[in-house]
Amino acid sequence: MKSPARKHFETTLAAKQAVAPSGAAAVPAEAGIAAKFRALLASHKAILKAIQSRVEKANVKAELLPEYDSYIDGVMAAQSGAQDDILVTVMLWRLDTGDIDGALEIAAYALDSGMTMPEGFNRNIATTILDEIADNEPAIEQLPALLNAIEMTNGFDMPDEVRAKAHKAAGSLLADTDPTSAVSHLKTALQFNPKCGVKTLITKLEKLIADADTKPADA
Repeated sequence: MKSPARKHFETTLAAKQAVAPSGAAAVPAEAGIAAKFRALLASHKAILKAIQSRVEKANVKAELLPEYDSYIDGVMAAQSGAQDDILVTVMLWRLDTGDIDGALEIAAYALDSGMTMPEGFNRNIATTILDEIADNEPAIEQLPALLNAIEMTNGFDMPDEVRAKAHKAAGSLLADTDPTSAVSHLKTALQFNPKCGVKTLITKLEKLIADADTKPADA
């Protein structure tokens, strides 16, 4: 386990590395910190590649992720906007381990900076974030994160089916507490994918809303 002093040292160097002018000669320690974490990531990927179980892979990623905290803190503090495959990989691993809020923190910065996915991935960052969150059948406590992801990725290009799935998930989670908002999300899902299977729920919720509007107020 790293000491607080070591974490602070790595965070500071990662921040300096992130804001160094392109082509500028780096101080050896600053240049070394990025190389260190690239090597660390390569070794961790080799470990994960040998594991077939997705559940076990997620468990191992959860154990490995804290080793990158100082690097991520430094790069995020610098806000240079430069492409960073380590940063995006950590975002993906956080998704895989259920740390949606942590993944979205990185995603917001990556999307704003115009970053791309590491080599070997076909989907862009916006699609990956929204698809992964919606695809895992989010629980009610994850609704704020899902709504945040929908808002964050609005305007980014992605398959209609992905956006429909996210709005369907949001509508389903809101059905019991906010039927009006639920219907709005479900109708948006229907616009993106007419075959997404929300028509019955829309009809049910619209009837509940109409009944509530016509119910006489208590005397």
